[in-house]
Amino acid sequence: WNDLAGNAVQLPFRAASFKAIVALDVLHHLEDPRAFFLEAASALRPDGRICLIEPWVTPFSYPIYRWLHQEGCDLRIDPWRPFATTRDGRKEAFEGNNAIPWRLVREVAPEAWGGLGLTPPAVSPTNGFAYLLSLGFREGSLLPAPLAPRLLQLDRWLAPLARWTGMRALLVWRRAQAPPA
Repeated sequence: WNDLAGNAVQLPFRAASFKAIVALDVLHHLEDPRAFFLEAASALRPDGRICLIEPWVTPFSYPIYRWLHQEGCDLRIDPWRPFATTRDGRKEAFEGNNAIPWRLVREVAPEAWGGLGLTPPAVSPTNGFAYLLSLGFREGSLLPAPLAPRLLQLDRWLAPLARWTGMRALLVWRRAQAPPA
């Protein structure tokens, strides 16, 4: 079902080719997020969107991501160069830092997004209790199938608290009408 495998910082598409770029769990693995956003903005038509679903740091999720998850969650990282201080300066292919999306949203000024040809992101934190128990993309699950609908309902009921309890976020950037100067 996969028609193309590409590099997120060297997208093989013509400029202004897409209305949307949608990705799941990509940003927090990128060694050079700025290069990705420049490439993505270039590939988007004016007013196109980058829609990413990523891990999100909240008081509930931080201890889980920091101490129970196989990927890192270092809140002190430079969000534009998140792996610059790794042991030997090299990033492993699947190495991730769950704090990258959160740090980018908190630290990058609106004018910096504008310089990349994008609006600042809209952020929609979401709960993910069913996802948490499913163990994500790992084999196996701690979530019995009959319990899934109940946990999904719990996610909906607790949606107003997602700012504090959310595990994930939908992040949406819009392409500016004109390319950056």
